[in-house]
Amino acid sequence: LDKLGAIEWNKIVHRHQGWRLITCIWLHAGLVHLAANMLGLVFIGIRLEQQFGFVQIGIIYLVSGFGGSVLSTLFIRNSICVGASGALFGLLGAMLSELVTNWTIYTNKVSYHLIKLINYV
Repeated sequence: LDKLGAIEWNKIVHRHQGWRLITCIWLHAGLVHLAANMLGLVFIGIRLEQQFGFVQIGIIYLVSGFGGSVLSTLFIRNSICVGASGALFGLLGAMLSELVTNWTIYTNKVSYHLIKLINYV
């Protein structure tokens, strides 16, 4: 994983390998890790893509994945990090923001979204 672009503090800061902040989003630590992230992406991403389109969701995914990578780099300095969890939490935040913004539309579906959120977390 380290050779493929996982986040590692020394390589990003001292060797100026900033590209690792993006490539780590598409690396995973195993099949269970990959399956969990893909399941989350299916449940959250498909619904948001139908509402906002693939371009906006792609931008949210990349920006939040980059932000998650930066935070991982700052707070986890002694190991490598991979995965799309930061990007998925960004999509989850977008979904919750959309739910709060359009609360009157979803009054009948609130329990559905809460159950979906609890199942994901």
